[in-house]
Amino acid sequence: MNSSERVETSSETPECFILLWMYRLEDHNMHFFGATAVGKSQGMLLRSYRLSGDGEESDSREDDGSRSAHRQGGQADDMEEDADSDDVFTDGEDRSRRHSSKRDSEMSLVDQNLLLPDLPSELDLVLDPDGDLAYYWMGAVALAVLYNYWVIILRLAFAEMREEGPHQLVLCELDLFCDLVYVLDFLVQHRTGYLEEGMLVFDPYKLSSHYRSQPWFWRDVVAILPLQYICSLLLRIVPFQTCGHLSDSSCLLLRLARLLKLHSLAQFFDVTDTRISNPNRLRAFKLTMYLGVVIHWVGCFYYMLSEYEGLGTNDWVYSSAPAFKDFTSKYIRCMYWSTMTLTTIGGASNPVTNLEYIFTGVTFLIGVFVFAAVVGNVGDVISNLNAARTDFQNRMDSIKLYMTHRKVPEALQSRVKRWAGYAWHRTQTLDEVSLLEMLPERLRAEIAIHVHLETLRRVTIFEDCEQGLLCDLVLKLRSQIYSPGDYICRTGETGREMYIINHGTVQILVPENTTGERKVVATLTKGNSFGEISVLKLDGGGNKRTADVISVGYSELLVLSRKDLLSALVEYPDAKKLLEAQAKERLGQNKEARGATDADGFEASQSMNRKAFRGGSTSGVSPGKELAELRNIIEELRTFDSQVTRERVRGLSEKTKYFCLV
Repeated sequence: MNSSERVETSSETPECFILLWMYRLEDHNMHFFGATAVGKSQGMLLRSYRLSGDGEESDSREDDGSRSAHRQGGQADDMEEDADSDDVFTDGEDRSRRHSSKRDSEMSLVDQNLLLPDLPSELDLVLDPDGDLAYYWMGAVALAVLYNYWVIILRLAFAEMREEGPHQLVLCELDLFCDLVYVLDFLVQHRTGYLEEGMLVFDPYKLSSHYRSQPWFWRDVVAILPLQYICSLLLRIVPFQTCGHLSDSSCLLLRLARLLKLHSLAQFFDVTDTRISNPNRLRAFKLTMYLGVVIHWVGCFYYMLSEYEGLGTNDWVYSSAPAFKDFTSKYIRCMYWSTMTLTTIGGASNPVTNLEYIFTGVTFLIGVFVFAAVVGNVGDVISNLNAARTDFQNRMDSIKLYMTHRKVPEALQSRVKRWAGYAWHRTQTLDEVSLLEMLPERLRAEIAIHVHLETLRRVTIFEDCEQGLLCDLVLKLRSQIYSPGDYICRTGETGREMYIINHGTVQILVPENTTGERKVVATLTKGNSFGEISVLKLDGGGNKRTADVISVGYSELLVLSRKDLLSALVEYPDAKKLLEAQAKERLGQNKEARGATDADGFEASQSMNRKAFRGGSTSGVSPGKELAELRNIIEELRTFDSQVTRERVRGLSEKTKYFCLV
């Protein structure tokens, strides 16, 4: 008897078996957990089946001795007999000690997996509503709906479309195909997932219940009824020899039920609107298509009414002249009449009969509402197409008026206008931060990583930094554009930002101490950075700029503020040391270019900084100045709440005590 199949039970309680199937994905294998509860509180069995490549089942509850016995026996029948045995143990101490701990672990495993969402088995086909397959299927259904809206009324209005011929065979095949799409869509809707409390539901019963609860369910049911085919079958059984054409029209009238599926077309456009990057063009196309359908239907009704009253009986109805009897002429002239009437342009003959007056008046009313909606929506679409450009131009107009009112020199105004033209061409927006403000922080982070991470990786000082630091920094970058000849920073200015070149070229100029002439010490291009010396306060004189930086042409720079940089470096001390080392190297190059110090002097200054950091004082810097500097650093670090900063603040506070004693 297999020990893994034994459970406690009570003879007083009837046995009831509840099978719970759950799923767990582990090591790329699907585990099925089946749990059998016997009675109300007697216990629970757990059987685990691993779906491997060869379909082999392994019992996860068998102990080592049982598995060894099965391997030695090598008899598949014996294994199946042991696996299917449901013998009941007696209340013995030995059995309780052997299996109590194992049952507890199995019960906890079942409880853990009960928290998982319902997932489909391999036999249940469930369609992801946000997947590409579901989207393409919605497109196929939308085409079938559009076909019915265009062809059904056309065949009802014009007898040429109902006559026997090659076109009739093609239309019949298209009818069958669209009907098949309708039926398949009815089945697909029963297996299309939906979100419930943020989780995708896969349970087939819930999916069917959810679809049946939708307001369009009964419309879908009526739309797939084979009413036309039933009518054709009845006509074959009971032939109406004297009214064959009327019989065909009656069958076609029953196809009007297919038009109840209009919501599928609207749903497809709604989903497409969220998937494409330029939805304004889609909206313009959708309005044009709806307008074309309305014109098509009104034109078909006009010809049907003309046939009812008699072709050529008056000037209002369609002419009966032989030149206008072919289908192409009929359709074109009817569509022309429909367009002229719906747009209230007029030009056609006045109606004569009461029915003609009623039809013309209703057509005018439809035209007023339809074209009011279309013109309004088209206006919105056109406005949205240029909304960003219009906003940009309005801001620039305000700036131009301000500069004119304040009598700003023409040369400066020209620079502002050229900057605006390049800024719009480069970014298509004025403020990226406000543009993405509505998105959740995680999505904003992913967009920023996609846009700026590669540029940040190309920066020399960030090449060896951790990935986490780079991801933190991209969220803090701001884009700024400079015109040719603009000073990005000047020597002696307080440095509050560092810069990364995203596009363009800049030059670094350092004045010589002897002549005062500015000398170009470096030309930086995309991927280079500057300004880290002042931001990290490595120049021994606070955070002053040590060089002039000028934009050679139009340049786009990514700006990183001192506060944002230090807040990120607090959690990455190794990266901070790396940045400081590279910044010190550049500082030495700048000083050497000015001739203010040689390599020995630079090393001496670095030694002085290290000595001051350890708590000592130098003859060149007064203790009061160093004390003030330390207090400023402490205040800045206290704005970043983390364990690293708290330890750093405690260490610097000890150094301030030393300077107070001095």
